[in-house]
Amino acid sequence: MSLASKVVLVTGSAGGLGRAIAESLLSRGASVAICDINPGRLAAAEAELSASYTPCRVLALEADVADEESVKALVGQTVQLFGRLDVLVNNAGIMDKFDPVGDCDTKLWESVLAVNLTGAFLVTKHALPHLQAQAEARGGGPSGSLIINVGSTASFSGLTAGAAYTASKHGLVALTKHTAGFYGPRGVYSVALQPGGMTETNINDAFAAGMNTEGFNAVREAHPKMNNVPVDHVARYAAFLSEDGIGQSANGSCIVLTGNWPEA
Repeated sequence: MSLASKVVLVTGSAGGLGRAIAESLLSRGASVAICDINPGRLAAAEAELSASYTPCRVLALEADVADEESVKALVGQTVQLFGRLDVLVNNAGIMDKFDPVGDCDTKLWESVLAVNLTGAFLVTKHALPHLQAQAEARGGGPSGSLIINVGSTASFSGLTAGAAYTASKHGLVALTKHTAGFYGPRGVYSVALQPGGMTETNINDAFAAGMNTEGFNAVREAHPKMNNVPVDHVARYAAFLSEDGIGQSANGSCIVLTGNWPEA
């Protein structure tokens, strides 16, 4: 189904899964605002996407989702250029270092929660007036607006990451479900994607200064078999959910894409 009528904002989308989601949406005709905190990575993504798709359908904005003023500017500029907002994908996230709570540095805890959970809250908060307006303009129901939150196996498993990342992704599920319950009747739907391990992401950025090997080994011992999933498969789910009617049917859902890791 074509998404030519849709405007989508994808956070953390200059690389990895966010970039794949943006490309999947663009390939189906959507207009997409990408954003990232890394200006070099963002410029490269903008150039490549603009070369592959109609440049007027691509907007690239530097933004820090953990900063409310930056978020306000991000949402405002997206709506100013495209005139509306139909879908929000809260993809921006950072990994911890597999630290259990006793080893977790307080600053690391705060930074992971700030991006992964508070960031999703802030972007959702400031996007909601525009998502609601568009849902009303389109008549709601199957034509309502949509929020997709990108979770993780750490959204439902207690030991697939460190304490900070796990807490942030569990919290994201709560945000998804509460938003679905309150705003669903108003035509704004909310869904979480919970992908497993993905090799084509920027996850290794978190380990530049090392990782907690004891914490990492505990994860591997608890779940020795790991099946990576292609980022393109997750991206295609995001595009599918963005079709008219699908978000309404999936409202409140947490969709697991893990290749059965950890085993169901």
